[in-house]
Amino acid sequence: MNIVMLGHSQAGKTTYMALMYGTLNSGSYGFEVLCQDRAQHKHLLRAAQAVLRGDYPPPTDHRQVYDLKLRHGLSDLVDFRWRDHRGGALTERSTSQQSADLRRDLLAADALVVFVDAYELIATPRGARKVRTLMAPITAALADRTTFVPLVISLTKCDLLGEDHDTGRLNSAFDPLINAVRQSPYVYGTIVELACGPRPRNIVGPVLFCLYWAIAKRAEELDNEIESAMQQAAMYQAQNHLMGRWLAAWRGEPHPGHSAAEMLGRAQAQYAQLEPLIEPGQKLEELLDELPVF
Repeated sequence: MNIVMLGHSQAGKTTYMALMYGTLNSGSYGFEVLCQDRAQHKHLLRAAQAVLRGDYPPPTDHRQVYDLKLRHGLSDLVDFRWRDHRGGALTERSTSQQSADLRRDLLAADALVVFVDAYELIATPRGARKVRTLMAPITAALADRTTFVPLVISLTKCDLLGEDHDTGRLNSAFDPLINAVRQSPYVYGTIVELACGPRPRNIVGPVLFCLYWAIAKRAEELDNEIESAMQQAAMYQAQNHLMGRWLAAWRGEPHPGHSAAEMLGRAQAQYAQLEPLIEPGQKLEELLDELPVF
């Protein structure tokens, strides 16, 4: 699964990545995220510990790629690649290699996580202009989608707004994108308010929202395969009588009883893949139940 993370410089992407990894690498909520690269693993954990002390990492000055794995208990659930684009790629000329990489990643993404500085959005006119600039390439990339993609709008620095901030005013900045998503059968979105600092809040929401859909899609595929195998097994078993076996032998076809057993074995093997997804899928539904969706 390819997850693309983007947002303007200073939106908090690098800080979020460190906190997300630090939180889920410790096995929070029964889930664990593991980095395939040992050097990146150590770097992310050090950065997460620094953020919890109030020491924030510098903005990303180049495109980062992390190869990660989601586990639940002893089960490997999803391998995913997390791509973090530096903020400048959103505003550079179309000939920029970073911009070209961004366009390609947006078109190929299995999930999108968009970061917006909520405090800047509310406090300054410049924040609203930056949001409009940010939404343009995303809306263009989503317009021609013919495959499913989850979208997360991650509002950072919400702890700076105070507990009684106007959520409606904050979310209204994304109305054009939200309306476009609601018109599409291929995009499913949410908005998550984040605090990425010494007192983090909602850190696991964006990544688990994306990964939930990957797990649900795989579970649905396996369920359909099991149903198909069971139907074929029943069909072969219905032919497993004297005349049916004779006709199969005359046509040079396999023994219907053997074919039925093969289909049952296939269904059992597919269920063995499905079973480890059921409990974590249900747990993710509970964790994400309060997120607004559009």
